[in-house]
Amino acid sequence: MPIVLLILSIAPVILFGYLIYRRDFDKEPTGILVKLFICGIGSTFLTLFITGLLVGLVPFFGEDTANLSLLELIPYIFIGVALIEEFSKWIFVYKLEYNDNEFNHLYDGIVYAAFVSLGFACLENVLYVMQSGVSTAIARAFLAIPGHLCDGIMMGYYLSLAKLALVNRNPSLSRKNICLSLLVPMLAHGLYDYLLFASDITGNEIFVVIFLAFVAFFFSYAARKVKQLSTNYFNLNPYYITQRQRQSYQNSQYNQYNPYYNQNYMGYNNPYYGGQYQNNGYPYYQQPVNQNYGGQAIATTKYCPNCGQEVSGNFCTNCGHQV
Repeated sequence: MPIVLLILSIAPVILFGYLIYRRDFDKEPTGILVKLFICGIGSTFLTLFITGLLVGLVPFFGEDTANLSLLELIPYIFIGVALIEEFSKWIFVYKLEYNDNEFNHLYDGIVYAAFVSLGFACLENVLYVMQSGVSTAIARAFLAIPGHLCDGIMMGYYLSLAKLALVNRNPSLSRKNICLSLLVPMLAHGLYDYLLFASDITGNEIFVVIFLAFVAFFFSYAARKVKQLSTNYFNLNPYYITQRQRQSYQNSQYNQYNPYYNQNYMGYNNPYYGGQYQNNGYPYYQQPVNQNYGGQAIATTKYCPNCGQEVSGNFCTNCGHQV
């Protein structure tokens, strides 16, 4: 039975990790993903450490939630739970990968934050399921694990926009998006937990209804962000040759059919590089966001080249720059 519970604990994490990874058109090195997943596991211990310090300083955060009012539950959940957990994940993503050259596409931020979040969710899930059984495993597979994942998606989404703003020489917008990369998942996590705890404390089914409506909205919203950035080929670091590209070059530099490094290859079947190469044989990435690959237009989300905000028309509503 323990083996079955362990499998039920880990299987959803593997599934969601695969779903995030498979949408990455320029796959990240396996070593980075393993490192981030392990750091996600480590973030649970950082959470426990910070929580212990907070309880020592403010005993209120050590109270039993059953003894709290709905008003007292707000700082308890949003600060004592959501902020600490999301910060513990965020600090690993930001410190390890934000300035890494491998962070060269907008979707990379989502991949990095998602794997840290899944590492956190994995250990947490194992502990809960081993203690509570199959019913908990099923419920958490549909709610808690994708909840942590969606928090990570929003974290990575805003880190990617922060990186894009730096590319467009807008440091103030970059700082704003870095703040949002922590604030948005913290608020989403806090609202998720608050509605569940409020339901338990009051027994009022209205909180369950609101919770389910919020989950449906948040999960679908995060899925749209995954689709948005996973189909955007804008290169944040066009002059960097990634680990996978270098490995490909080493393994097949004499292969006349190699699609990455053979200058004679036109690249019509290559969705990433458009068949254009630099003289040194390395891929040349076209800019800006709206690119043509192999003579066929690829529809991607537009961003203002001046301030980095999303643009739906020909002018940016934030700065007025013509796109």
